[in-house]
Amino acid sequence: MRDVFPTKYYSDEGFVERKIEINEEDLDEIIEEYLLSRGYDFDEIEIVNNREMNIWLHAKCRKYVDEENPEEDETAIEAEVEIKGKYDGNPIGGIIF
Repeated sequence: MRDVFPTKYYSDEGFVERKIEINEEDLDEIIEEYLLSRGYDFDEIEIVNNREMNIWLHAKCRKYVDEENPEEDETAIEAEVEIKGKYDGNPIGGIIF
């Protein structure tokens, strides 16, 4: 897993968004942790994919900022980019590379 976009602070919406790329190698561990947390008991797990596909998933992770003191919130301070205006769901958030 890796961060693929800069951490963005949407100041008007009150949250910081980080995007994480999940590749095929991560899925075994994620599925195993999920099954164990749900109470399944097994000694070994093998993830079987019966069809070929290239898996590139992205997880948008949001952390909401303290509304009363956003300028003092560590979450907002750690953001690499501040974006003003309404959140439009665009994964690059108006940033041009």
